Amino acid sequence: MNANQFEGTRQPMVVFAYPAGMDIRQLRYFLAVVEHGSFTRAAAMTGRTQQALSKGIAALEQQLGARLFERGSRGARPTAVGRLLLDHARTADDTLRTFEQRLQELQTGTEGEIRIGTGPTAAGSVVAPAVLALRAAWPRLGVRVTGGVLPELLPALLARELDVVIALDTMLQTDPRLHRDLLVNDEYRIMASASHPLAGRAGLTAADLLDHPWVMGRRLGEVQTQFRQRFTDAGLSPPAQSLESSSLDFVRTLVRDGAYLTLLPTRLVHVELASRQCTRLAVPGFSWERPLVVYTRLGEPQSDPQARLLQALRNAAEQAG
Repeated sequence: MNANQFEGTRQPMVVFAYPAGMDIRQLRYFLAVVEHGSFTRAAAMTGRTQQALSKGIAALEQQLGARLFERGSRGARPTAVGRLLLDHARTADDTLRTFEQRLQELQTGTEGEIRIGTGPTAAGSVVAPAVLALRAAWPRLGVRVTGGVLPELLPALLARELDVVIALDTMLQTDPRLHRDLLVNDEYRIMASASHPLAGRAGLTAADLLDHPWVMGRRLGEVQTQFRQRFTDAGLSPPAQSLESSSLDFVRTLVRDGAYLTLLPTRLVHVELASRQCTRLAVPGFSWERPLVVYTRLGEPQSDPQARLLQALRNAAEQAG
C-alpha cells in the first residue's frame, strides 16, 4: 500500500458529523449502556469503573445539551435523543473499528483477525476443520477461539468481544439483536458405555433409566427441560442430578469407567461411537434434534475475515454431515 492509499484509509476518522470534541470513547460507553441495559453491567463489560463510565456519559450529555438515558429500577433506557444518537453512534463505531482493523493489518502484515466463540459440539466437528481450511488459504489471518456454553458466549458476542459464535441452539428464544444461520442439525441422545447393562437392550422405558447413575452437561437449556418432562409424563421423578460438568473428558470417563448415563449431542461423541466405546440407548421419546447455528450481530456488515470464516464453516458442516 502506498502513502496515498494509506492516507485514504484515514478518512473515516474525520467525517463523523458530531459536535467538536466528542470522544469516541464516550460513544462506546453510550453504546455499552444501551447494549447491557445498565451502567453497572456496561462498566463490567467494558473493563471500566462505573464512575468513569458515568462521567463519560455525563460529558456526552453536556455536549449534546440533553439527557441520553432514563434511569430507573429496571436499568437505563435511551431517551428520544438517545435513540436518535444510537444509529449514528453505531455507524461511527463500526467505521472506526474497520479503520483500526485495516491499520493493524498494515502495521503487522496480517490479513485481519477473527474472534470465535464455540460450544463443545461445534469445536471439533465444525470449527476446527473450518479454521484449518482458513489458515491454509490465508496463513496470515489471526484467529482467536474461546470455548464455552451458549448462555455465556452470546453476551460476549453482543459486547463485541467475539465476532462469531458457533454452538448448538438449546434455547427457545434468541436475542433479537442476533442473526442465526443454520449449519446442520444434531441430535441429543442418551449415551452409555458399550459395556453398560442397558447397552443393546430393546424395549427400554423411562423407568429403566432410573436404576443407574447420571452425569449431565451444564446449562442444556430447553433440552434438559424436555428430558425431565419425559419422566414426569410417565409418572416418575427425574433422575437426581448429583453430578454435573462442563468438562467432556470428565463426562467421558464417568460414562466409560463408572457405568454412568449421560445426555449428549451425537456429534460430540462421534469418535467414541465410531470406535464402539460408546453407544446410544434406544428409548422412545428420549431424542431431541437441535440446530447447530452460527450467530452474528444483526444488521452489521461482515468483515472479510468473518465472511471467509462463515463460508469455511458451511463447507465443514457439509462435509461432516
